[in-house]
Amino acid sequence: MMHIYPGALHIHTHHSDGTGSFPEVIAAARAAGLRWIIVTDHDTLVGRSFAGWHDDLLVIVDYEITPDRNHFLALNVDQVVDNALAPQDFVDEVYQRGGFGIIAHPDEQIRNSFKDIYRWDDWAIDGPRQRDGHTVGLELWNLMSDWGEHLTQRNKVLNVFIPRLGLSGPTPATLHWWDRLNMHGRRTFGVGGVDVHAFKHRVPWGTIEVFPYRWMFGTLTNYLLLDTPLAASNAQQATQQVYTALAGGHSYFANRLDGEADAALFYATRDDQRWNIGDSPTVAAGPLTLVADVGRRALVQLIYNGRILARGKRTLCQQVNAPGIYRLEAYHGGRPWLYTNPIFIH
Repeated sequence: MMHIYPGALHIHTHHSDGTGSFPEVIAAARAAGLRWIIVTDHDTLVGRSFAGWHDDLLVIVDYEITPDRNHFLALNVDQVVDNALAPQDFVDEVYQRGGFGIIAHPDEQIRNSFKDIYRWDDWAIDGPRQRDGHTVGLELWNLMSDWGEHLTQRNKVLNVFIPRLGLSGPTPATLHWWDRLNMHGRRTFGVGGVDVHAFKHRVPWGTIEVFPYRWMFGTLTNYLLLDTPLAASNAQQATQQVYTALAGGHSYFANRLDGEADAALFYATRDDQRWNIGDSPTVAAGPLTLVADVGRRALVQLIYNGRILARGKRTLCQQVNAPGIYRLEAYHGGRPWLYTNPIFIH
């Protein structure tokens, strides 16, 4: 039996450029039904005293390495790495210290009144120099980056009040890079990041909060698949469970603005055996059947080595006998909604 835990990552508090305190962020995450969050303020671990269980919410405090461009979420590291290092060097240092990380909002193209361009400049840098045995994360969909990329002077008021008008999902270039890395054996897990700041702006009648924490925590949600429940009495053990699931690609993410996804299923089966997202079954013993059910009416696409192999409505069942990278995408009302990490068939 798999245990599914919804959570969010890429979160900023007032310790960097967010506006909320840790208690405010924690209250908002619990109200949104999350079970874990990873707070990643810029180049600081000052909030780590808040790490641990807060009732039914596990709080993990890491940080984001933030030079002018080339941002990187550094996880499971006890010291802050110098953001003045070259990107390859700070990535290497994170891994040398026993951590791992996620390349943040890699494909930004637009500079406007809301944001600068914070893209990952050199896509030949996709992890530590010594890549063997190390997995790296790629932020496939960053909500604030996506919204900011679509912002213009003409649409900004409308897009503030109807935010999904400014969302288009992961860029094709990012998905292609992700697929290519995994196809070439450079194991890379995908996540959705909220990049929440809870911006506050002064207006003639006072101050308004744009994209508050509670609202943002109801958008891009990562669902971890665990073999055993999170260790409720041991925060350190539970944190390692989250890290292991993320690094192993045992997760999927969805935009909850278009529907809850806690009932989504994607697995491979043969006879009485079953392999879940992130697992690596083989076809040497015979064909596998890939089964998907996203739990609601949606267009489901099975992606094989970067190309659409099969489509279905809500459900999908496809026999496969070729090695490769198999993952799932789902669209609700024509909008991108759900993305799974691959099942790696060899």
